[in-house]
Amino acid sequence: MIKDKNVTRKSDTDAFFTLANMISLSRIVLAVPALYLFHIDRWGWGMVILGICVLTDWLDGFVARKTRKVSDFGKVLDPFADKVVAVSMMLLMAMKMDFPVSFIIILILRDLSISIIGNILYQRHRIVGGANILGKIFILFLTVSGVLWIVEYYMQVHLYAYLLLQITFGFMLLSWIVYIVHNMIMIRNMKDTN
Repeated sequence: MIKDKNVTRKSDTDAFFTLANMISLSRIVLAVPALYLFHIDRWGWGMVILGICVLTDWLDGFVARKTRKVSDFGKVLDPFADKVVAVSMMLLMAMKMDFPVSFIIILILRDLSISIIGNILYQRHRIVGGANILGKIFILFLTVSGVLWIVEYYMQVHLYAYLLLQITFGFMLLSWIVYIVHNMIMIRNMKDTN
């Protein structure tokens, strides 16, 4: 099996009810009151709940590693919870705050293609691809631009959220390209060693 350094598919447990998985599930559950609070313009409390969601995103992985309870289900649940929170929030922002729908569509296409390619490569070639640094930068920029977008809308101030979103879009495309190129190189290296 070929894999990136620091990336592994090995799990510590097959258990579903681990503390880390419950933390990931809580992120999905918390998305509901967060969306409702933004919908009724109680955005301060909505931001608090989103902050908790961001904290659980870090906490679930930390807990899984510290308790040695990394599970296959958790590896799927964690990014799924992230996508549920992010996409549902962006859809609300598109309906209520004029967030560009085109950005959401391209993000969904990107994430779907990465998931499909990753699954195919693992199933057919046992290749495991990890996140690239541009992907991590993209997520950081997306979080910051989303927060600025919300604050601009509710406080009626100009914080350059649209400009930052354009930069974020660039990182989204670059990370997508790097992911595809990286996996093609891994396939070629695998063929060369056979």
